[in-house]
Amino acid sequence: MKRANAAYIEDAAQSKMAFSALGDVWSDIFKNSSHQAVMSVDASGGTHLSISGTRASNLHVLDLFADVSLEPKQVKGGAVTEGVVQGMQEMWDWAFSVAPAGSVFNVTGHSLGASRTHLTPLFLPPAQIGALHSFEAPKFCDAQFYATYAPELASMVCVQNGADLWAAWPWIDPRWVARPQPEHYWLNDVGFDLIPASQWPGGVNPLDHDVSLVQRRVVAIAAGQVVRPEAVSS
Repeated sequence: MKRANAAYIEDAAQSKMAFSALGDVWSDIFKNSSHQAVMSVDASGGTHLSISGTRASNLHVLDLFADVSLEPKQVKGGAVTEGVVQGMQEMWDWAFSVAPAGSVFNVTGHSLGASRTHLTPLFLPPAQIGALHSFEAPKFCDAQFYATYAPELASMVCVQNGADLWAAWPWIDPRWVARPQPEHYWLNDVGFDLIPASQWPGGVNPLDHDVSLVQRRVVAIAAGQVVRPEAVSS
């Protein structure tokens, strides 16, 4: 979760400091018109790709466009929104240029970055897919996509928070109602519930779509050593 939060930092020097504080060796930062990502290596040698969500607070207009662009785009195994897949080939080309050949990638992201984490099987063979962490992802892939890549996404940790308005986006669009098949961690003020994805009711509270709030809750859960706390703490 801390990596997903730190992925939003745009200044390279500050980004390097943030990932170093997490115990990682910062490798590089990628930026394009719709998102950014950071490559880092943890103390055990694991490679981490952390993808930012919408950088709306810094007036990145194309980030917002990626969120609201819901036109279907056919990909191998299903359909995804035009917005979520925009720029992803460029990002992965960069990732392959930075990481050693054959690296196993641990991928994490928040919001739009979480939905882009779901696309990992489009770019990596199963043997190179490590731990996947998705925090507050909107609905940008169809049911066929999630069925096709169910084996690759089976161990992905999916987290929703409270009554999050923006993770429920798009609110009314029959093309985009699916979520990943693994059970979801539904965070609240006192802990979490582990539920089938279809049982998350969505929400109306934009303030629950907050990477720092989610981080605080995840850290509290891990500190309390509740059921499977390690799964949501990466």
